[in-house]
Amino acid sequence: MQKLVQRKEGMQRVRVGLSGLAGVVLLVGLANIVVDNARKKDGSAQVMASDSTSNLSGPVNGAAKPTEPLAELGVTPSADGGIVADLQPDPNLKEPMDRPPPVTQTVPPAQRNPQ
Repeated sequence: MQKLVQRKEGMQRVRVGLSGLAGVVLLVGLANIVVDNARKKDGSAQVMASDSTSNLSGPVNGAAKPTEPLAELGVTPSADGGIVADLQPDPNLKEPMDRPPPVTQTVPPAQRNPQ
């Protein structure tokens, strides 16, 4: 009797585990479909990709497989001495993000000089 109960519990655990695994696979597949559809609908990503490849040294439009992918990304210098264009700041950015905002000192009302 005890073995039958243990076996049923074991099978229940296997079913729950497989159901969870199937749920995760379905969730990842659904997320992949959503991301692919978003990429197809977004035309600005294609424009940005064509602009960035025109500034880089190396093969254009996938003519040949790149031999130095890190050099194309600008992480390391390339062997042929190609120059990667500098990044331009976002024109919509109002404040620099690499510096903290300026601190304004406030004086408590009791210490202010009334004039």
